[in-house]
Amino acid sequence: MIFSVSVDLDGLDCYAAIHGLSLSLDDRARRAVPEVALQRLLETLEEVKATLFVIGSEAEIAPRMLRSAAAAGHEIGSHSFAHDYALSRRSGEQIARDLERADTAIEAACGLRPRGFRAPGYTLSTALLRAVRARGYLYDSSLLPSPPYYAAKAAVLLLRRGRGASILGGMGQLFAPRRPHWREGVRELPVATVPLLRAPLIGTVVLGVREGLAAMLSRRAAAGGHFNLELHGIDALDASDVPAGIAAVQPGLRLAAAERLRRLRSLLRALRSWGEPCTLEQAAVRLLPS
Repeated sequence: MIFSVSVDLDGLDCYAAIHGLSLSLDDRARRAVPEVALQRLLETLEEVKATLFVIGSEAEIAPRMLRSAAAAGHEIGSHSFAHDYALSRRSGEQIARDLERADTAIEAACGLRPRGFRAPGYTLSTALLRAVRARGYLYDSSLLPSPPYYAAKAAVLLLRRGRGASILGGMGQLFAPRRPHWREGVRELPVATVPLLRAPLIGTVVLGVREGLAAMLSRRAAAGGHFNLELHGIDALDASDVPAGIAAVQPGLRLAAAERLRRLRSLLRALRSWGEPCTLEQAAVRLLPS
């Protein structure tokens, strides 16, 4: 069994957009995720090499941190250029342009061209996967095959009545395979969900429950020989690290970052007791050889 840890380095402006907040972020807020959160996560991960999904338009904020992470053996992946939640609905030409800009910006910041991709908001489409394949990415890790997550997201969007940038993806992906598989000619490494219920097992869940439960759920969520744990940079921040407006709408920030990071260390110890850590790039090659 192998496991991978990935971190989506969504800046705080992404959270302002998704909640429909009109905020002007100062330099401290812009650096909270790519600098403060990333430093804390790298210290917590210790010897586990993670995959960091970087937004191209934010890559220049803290390039030294990205270069340091890459030098330490962490994989640098693409999370698109503009983090457009509707990227999957754009034309093939628009998608290709966004991916190209992301690759250029990320490579300029850290010296590495991404080999993996994750779409904003877990939203896939045939056009997006074809663009990922055309760019020569080794794999995609955007799929979250979770009806409960989809239902919760739909309810939130209904309550907001159009406020916020997030969208619903196609329902066809909700019952896609949980295991690594080929999709439109691209290696797909789905984000972890538990069997049967298919509830998502992402950072906000595993860091918000008791350590023993998190370890048990993680082992059960492994599929096809792989457990794909997705975190976000904001998981390593305190409410005091973010603007008050964002802190008010992010429930996970009610728990101190130090406690969440302690729980992450505990989970990593449990994962290493039964699995081998791999970056997503390494997992893609091992599990889905060409």
